[in-house]
Amino acid sequence: MIRSGNNRSVPELKKLWKECFADEDAYIDAFFEAMYEDQSVLLEEENGVLLGASFFLPGKIRINQPQETSLQGRKESQEGDTQDHGKWQQIRYVYALAVYPQYRGRGVAAKLLHSAQEIYQAPLIAEPAQESLVGGFYKPLGFQENFYLTKKLIRLPEYDIQAAALPDADTTWIPVLAETYCSIRDQRFKTQGYISWPVRHVAFAIKEHHSSGGGAFVMRRDGREDLMMYFQEGRKAVVTETTLTQEEAEEWILPQMAGRCSQVIFTSPDLMADNPGKSGYTSDCRRCLMGMSLGLPSLHGYLNLSLD
Repeated sequence: MIRSGNNRSVPELKKLWKECFADEDAYIDAFFEAMYEDQSVLLEEENGVLLGASFFLPGKIRINQPQETSLQGRKESQEGDTQDHGKWQQIRYVYALAVYPQYRGRGVAAKLLHSAQEIYQAPLIAEPAQESLVGGFYKPLGFQENFYLTKKLIRLPEYDIQAAALPDADTTWIPVLAETYCSIRDQRFKTQGYISWPVRHVAFAIKEHHSSGGGAFVMRRDGREDLMMYFQEGRKAVVTETTLTQEEAEEWILPQMAGRCSQVIFTSPDLMADNPGKSGYTSDCRRCLMGMSLGLPSLHGYLNLSLD
């Protein structure tokens, strides 16, 4: 039987999460405190025994529409709502899909996904945890590959640490709250296939990045406002998201990181997504599948900050 969550489900869900993903209790507790809502989780039970569960977190995707030619369409365009001839479509992001090992192979995960489609009446977005799940699980269920990112490894030169720690006089870094981050993010990235997240989702992502030695910032320079979110793994920094181009990031960001890091992973939208066969990737730059969808038209989109 499929049912939605309730407060009594939380201990069971935490136990399932711990067994299937082996995350630290601190992370599990932080996620449930920040993100848990009864209506965003589905559980599969049999005779009162939990078999599996998944979160289906809300978000929205920008879908381009043919230009309206009706009087009503022109009116909406003048009001600014459809100037780019697009609309927002609600989606549900599949997160922490888990089935106890002893119940796997019985179609529990597939049943949860199909039930979610019927209950939420929205396309599903999933990020395969393992490459084998792309063709071995998601594609047979009808999911298609829609979302790619480019990740480039940049090795930093040996700047003087004290000099590198000094802020760039031309660039101001300001820690940013989730509301402001969402507003700038939506303005700068809004295009076909862009996934926009609720403030609480972004706030949780910022908190996790901060706890990993990084954070989220607005960078002001030359009258512009740009975003950057990153975390650190030892001497390596991972720029999860930025509105800067790679060339701008190398000028604005990397010299300031050189005192703390020897390498930076720079993440950006996959500019070759519309032409996957095109050459141009180098040995230090790779194209990564970020997400798949069920119920969306064929498109190349931008999925990031997905709590991976």
